[in-house]
Amino acid sequence: MSQVVTRQELRTDLQGFQNQCRERSRAKGCISSRAYDFLYDPLFIVSSERDHAQANIQATLVRSRLRKVPNFKSMFSNLMHYPRYSLYWNKSDPVPSFVSREWKGHEEKHKETLRQHAAIDASFQMPKEVYEDPEVSGRNRYKFFDRPFLPFLQQMPLNVVLTTAKMEPFDFSPTSKHTFILSKSTVGTQTDFRDADVQTDPYSPEYVVCQDTIPELLTLATLTWGRGLPAGQAEVEMIERVREKRAWEATLPPLSNISQFEKRRKMMNEMERKEWAFREHEIEKLQDLRLEVLKELLKKREENQQEVNLRRLNAQWCKLQEAKEAKLAQIQHRHVSRAGETAQQ
Repeated sequence: MSQVVTRQELRTDLQGFQNQCRERSRAKGCISSRAYDFLYDPLFIVSSERDHAQANIQATLVRSRLRKVPNFKSMFSNLMHYPRYSLYWNKSDPVPSFVSREWKGHEEKHKETLRQHAAIDASFQMPKEVYEDPEVSGRNRYKFFDRPFLPFLQQMPLNVVLTTAKMEPFDFSPTSKHTFILSKSTVGTQTDFRDADVQTDPYSPEYVVCQDTIPELLTLATLTWGRGLPAGQAEVEMIERVREKRAWEATLPPLSNISQFEKRRKMMNEMERKEWAFREHEIEKLQDLRLEVLKELLKKREENQQEVNLRRLNAQWCKLQEAKEAKLAQIQHRHVSRAGETAQQ
């Protein structure tokens, strides 16, 4: 069951708090923000967890969850001890349950701690940050494009700048002494990206294949720019292997000749063994490369660990040297003071 509050002073305190908030906002000359901007708006920044809690309390008070429930027996009463209505606290929360009410600064503190640890320990690797898709070509396209800033156009009306220029026929004869000046200028689009960042794949023209012919160039249709093109040593070796296999297929006996069936099977078994041997060789090469990369990583990790250990030992040695020098200075001071006392005696 819901709880009913019959105290009249709470209403007076709530109105007074709302009036104070309005007067402060008017005095500062700013527009009051929405109640739950600190939860929804990603650009709303709160300096500390204490301010976050204060904003939460203000949102709870300003967004009144109190409902007036009339008392039918004293509905038209003006007496304090017989109020005409009671205040009812509504339990329904205006913020959905899936919206987190925690302070967003904990994540930033965690990132700052990781950065400090990475600055101290060189072997520590920062976790990669995964950024969400900005959707440049989708719903967020308007955020990445803007009109160029032209100061001299600001004084002109908007409809004059954006209207299409209606060209009137003009005589461009050599005898004309007047120069043609456009009364309107074209407004262009200025983007935040360079041309090199939006380059597409090179253009591939259309082609027509003659009947009963298979050009050798079409066998390389799987190679695209950045994935095999421009061709390197590996691609050239692959093309040579494809040529050899095509020449071998031409020497195979036809399937219609039953007498050459055994020869065809032997040739195919030989070719299959060669292909398996080649694949095993490629796998061994890849494993060797991975082993070399792993060795380099282990070597780099050991060097970083040695550097960290050396730095730690140097710091400890410096600390012990400082303690030693302080102890020697103390002993020397004590010896000098005792020698002075004996001389005075």
